[in-house]
Amino acid sequence: MERPTRLALLKEIAEFLNEETEIQSMMNGALDYLIEGSDFTTGWIFFIDETGAHTLEAHRSLPKGLMNNHCKYMTEGTCWCVQSYHNKKLTKASNIISCSRINLASREYETETENITHHATVPLKSGSEQFGLLNVATPYTQHYSDEDLELLESVAFQIGSAIKRIDLTNQEKEAARINERNRLARDLHDSVNQMLFSLKLTAHAAGQMAQDDISKRAFSQIEVTSQNAVNEMRALIWQLKPVGLEKGLVHALKQYAALIDIQVHVSISGLIDLENKIETNVYRIIQEAMNNTKKHAGTHEVFVSFSQDAEKFEMTIRDNGIGFDMQAIDARDSHGLLNIKQRVHLLNGKLTIQSVDGTSLHIEVPYRRSNRGD
Repeated sequence: MERPTRLALLKEIAEFLNEETEIQSMMNGALDYLIEGSDFTTGWIFFIDETGAHTLEAHRSLPKGLMNNHCKYMTEGTCWCVQSYHNKKLTKASNIISCSRINLASREYETETENITHHATVPLKSGSEQFGLLNVATPYTQHYSDEDLELLESVAFQIGSAIKRIDLTNQEKEAARINERNRLARDLHDSVNQMLFSLKLTAHAAGQMAQDDISKRAFSQIEVTSQNAVNEMRALIWQLKPVGLEKGLVHALKQYAALIDIQVHVSISGLIDLENKIETNVYRIIQEAMNNTKKHAGTHEVFVSFSQDAEKFEMTIRDNGIGFDMQAIDARDSHGLLNIKQRVHLLNGKLTIQSVDGTSLHIEVPYRRSNRGD
């Protein structure tokens, strides 16, 4: 199949990106178009946070040497391009003279890097906001032409713009979801919850007035069933709207834990002072984690710790349950875990999951008190 011209390729990528609404599939598709429509044979995308830590978010046709050991050389350590990006010295598409990641992989897997020794790199950004790096490579190539770098610049600009657009859209959707949840919570509290409570009181009163044992037992069963329904409704309302959060995060967590019969132990290091958006998402993350513990961990005890300094907020959520296979689970099939990852991403945070002798979630969120807003 004849490859498209560079202009046609950019048009195809732009049309694809304009229709995408999910960041992961957008990055995968953009890499597909770029690799299939150019002389580049492999590509990968790093996201880099404010601390300079990177994550491998997408890749296409990586040599086996770079894929081995769960992409060890792509995910561990640092390199020139990540450091230069973090130090704001990498501002445009550039040739990498020597890539430490490829070099390390070549030493261990000499015949499995497909003759790739150097790569080109370009920041992904939208306006003044940066997200990470787009890297590409070709066998037997130590220097990429100006035309190659111009193509890379154009594609990176399109991907950066798409990331920003999808982020803004997700924020708008999240705001709409919160408004709808609040409306549903109010409606359920004002109507169904009150009717169930009235039914419970009526059944109790009727049971006191009943003369025969059959009627007494029937009204008693109605009272118990309606009380169970009230409890279920309250739990649903709590999931829709973080009732009690206005009294503080710890208070809200303990109330929700009691509602679902979970013991939560909270420890705090330093002063915790979070803006509303972060506090609400932190609550939702812990709520999701407690639900997962209740359903899957085989334990009813959760340990939560918070700490905050001038640069970041950190929390760890841990249980001593049965854990799960980190390699077998697919986040796309785990609704609760996917929700947690999406909320961490919304806060520009970093999530680390371990599941040995229980499950532990560690989350870091960049945070500056001097920039605190409502």
